[in-house]
Amino acid sequence: MKLYVIGSEGEQLGEMSKIDALNLAREEGLDLIEVAPNAKPPVAKIYSWSKFKYQQEKKKRDSKARPIDQKEMWFNTFIGEGDFTHKIERVKEFLIKKHSVKITVKGKNRVSQKLLRDLLNKIIFTLGDTILEVTEIPKFEGRNLVLIVRPNKNKKIIDLKDENKIKNT
Repeated sequence: MKLYVIGSEGEQLGEMSKIDALNLAREEGLDLIEVAPNAKPPVAKIYSWSKFKYQQEKKKRDSKARPIDQKEMWFNTFIGEGDFTHKIERVKEFLIKKHSVKITVKGKNRVSQKLLRDLLNKIIFTLGDTILEVTEIPKFEGRNLVLIVRPNKNKKIIDLKDENKIKNT
């Protein structure tokens, strides 16, 4: 059987028999790995099997670590009405495009947590439950109140007036 062989340094050695390729790989202390079995003739590479296996597993891990389509929108506590409506429209666009959205209400200086919760309630009320699904309980990250929402599949409304429902981190 004839194989097209690639050397250990990436040089093309050309077509040779399987036995000759195996002997060449053994001389270098490496393995003969078939990298393209469906090609005519099949392509084999002289390479370290353990290194090849590690690279394949690394590719597999990297392909699984795809980023989630998540957008983020920041709201300040004392936001103007025009800015508020513009940001709400952007969040609606993201939700319509099936992105999840991380809504962050920034607490500057000594702003009370009640004011942050009220603004987040206003945001949720304005967005409405027709396009919005709250994925987790709002939580404080330092001075900021964070909530992650996604496009609505099952209606799920959260009442932020109960302070016990908000996590402090």
